[in-house]
Amino acid sequence: MDTPKTSTQTHSLRWPTIVLLIIGAATPLIAYAFYWGPVPTLLAGEAKSLLRTGDGSTLLIDVRSRSEFDSRHIDGAYNWPLTEIRKATSVNDVPAQFSGKRLLMICTAGISSRAATLHLQRLGLSGTMNVRGGMVDWIADMTGREGDVFERFRTGSGDVLQFPFQPMPLYKQVLVVASGYAIKPAYTLLSLALAIILWRRTAPDLKALRWGLLSFFLGENCCAINFVFFNHTSYLLEYLHSYGMLVAFAFITFAAFEGVDRRILMLSDPGRKCAVLSLCKGCIKYTRSSCGLRQTFLLIIPAMIILAIIPLCCDWQTHSYNTIIFSTFYNYSHPSVQQQLEILYSPVAAIVMFAVSLLVLLLKKENALVYAKLAFAAGTGLLGFAFLRGALFRMFSSEMLWAPFWEEATELVFILGVCAVFWIFRQVLSEGSTS
Repeated sequence: MDTPKTSTQTHSLRWPTIVLLIIGAATPLIAYAFYWGPVPTLLAGEAKSLLRTGDGSTLLIDVRSRSEFDSRHIDGAYNWPLTEIRKATSVNDVPAQFSGKRLLMICTAGISSRAATLHLQRLGLSGTMNVRGGMVDWIADMTGREGDVFERFRTGSGDVLQFPFQPMPLYKQVLVVASGYAIKPAYTLLSLALAIILWRRTAPDLKALRWGLLSFFLGENCCAINFVFFNHTSYLLEYLHSYGMLVAFAFITFAAFEGVDRRILMLSDPGRKCAVLSLCKGCIKYTRSSCGLRQTFLLIIPAMIILAIIPLCCDWQTHSYNTIIFSTFYNYSHPSVQQQLEILYSPVAAIVMFAVSLLVLLLKKENALVYAKLAFAAGTGLLGFAFLRGALFRMFSSEMLWAPFWEEATELVFILGVCAVFWIFRQVLSEGSTS
C-alpha cells in the first residue's frame, strides 16, 4: 500500500471529511423534506383541538384496512381505507359523508395517511391534512390516564378501550430519572472536558478524537434540549442528536485506526517497519510485495457490508404507551421518522461507504489507505449507530424505558473507556505526536 507523509495525509483528508459531513447531514433532511414537505401536516394536539370545536366541519379519517379499524380505532374516527382512497379519480368519488369537510388523515405511524393526504390533495381536496406520527403520536398527546372521545379506542363491536398505559415500579422510575439527570450530564461534561484537553493536540488520531467528542457533546445537548423544552416532540432536535452520535462513532473509529496504525503497527509511516512485517515476510514499503493488512481489509469490508444488511431487515416498531414517572405523565414510543434514520438511511449509507472504501483499495494507486480509512470509519459510524439504536428499541419494545436507559449507560461506559485509555497512555498521548 502507499505510504504518504503524515502532513500530506492530514491535509488530504480535510476536504473529503467536510464533504462527507455535509452530505451526511443534508441527505436525511432533504429526504425528509421531499417525503413530508409537499403534504400539509399538523400535530396530534392541533388535530384534537380542531375536532373538538363541535361544529362537525372536521373529521378524523382512519386510512387503515377495515379489519384493522374494527380491531380498534380512535373513538370518533371514520374509516376510509387507503386502498379505496387510491381508487378515487376525482372529487366526485369522495363519499358523501366526507364531502365538503376538513379531513384529518391518520394511520398507525403517519406513513399511509401521508400517502392518502397527498392523493386527495391532488384531487383538489385542499383541506385535507396528515396527522404527524399517526396513532403513535396521538397516544403520546395525553395528559391523563383516561380520556373521552378522541382519547380512547373503540372496537368494531362498540367496546371502549383506554389508550395503553403501563404502571412503572418505583425502582424503574428512579433509574429513568438517574439516566436523564445524572448519567447523561456526567458523560456529556466528561466528553467536553476531554475535547478541551485535546484542543491543541496536532496528532491525527487525537484531532479526530477531539472532533468526535465535540460531535457527541453537541448531539447529546440537542437530546437534552428536546427533552426539557419540547418533551421529545422536536424531530429536528432528535435528528441532530442522532447525527451527533453517528458522527462521533465515525470520528472515534477513525481515531482508533490512526492510533493503532501510527502508534502500534507503523503501517503508514514510510520510515518505520510495520509491526506485522514478520507475518508478511516482506513489506510494500521496501519491495514489490503484497500487503497482508491490505488483503485482510479486502475481506473485512465485504463482511461489514453483509452486516449492514441486517438493520434493513428489522421490523418497524409502532408500540406506544403512557406511564407516570414521579407524578409526571410520560409517553414511550419510537417515531417512524427516527426509525427511518436508524434502520433505513444509516445502513444504506454504511453500505455505500464500505463500498467506496473497497473500491479505493482496489483501484486507487496513490493515497489509497488514507481515503479507504476515512470511508471505512464513516461506514462504521453509521453501522454502529444503526445497531445500537435498532437493537435497543427492538429488544425492549414492550418495556421501552430500558432502551433509553441502556443507551445512556452504554454512552457513559464508552466515555469512561475513552478517559481510561487517555489516562493510562497519558504520557505518550500528551505529547500530541506519533513518536
